[in-house]
Amino acid sequence: MLTADRRRARIAARVEYQGHVSVAELIRDMRVSRMTVYRDLALLEAEGRLRRVRCGARAFPSAQFEDGADWMTWRLANGQAA
Repeated sequence: MLTADRRRARIAARVEYQGHVSVAELIRDMRVSRMTVYRDLALLEAEGRLRRVRCGARAFPSAQFEDGADWMTWRLANGQAA
């Protein structure tokens, strides 16, 4: 089983790569409860890494495009690799 930090990192990377992920997919793929997914998504949203939507999460538009200067600035300011 993944640690909470690794699980959240995978969720954030998946949302950034795919652009959207559903709660049902995360429950199935991460093998965790619905409440765990909701808590993870809430924390990731509070960190500015994704935006929660009904039944899932979406990437911020700038996370999906090279010209997302605000997104890259945020990542660099928070010590995340580009």
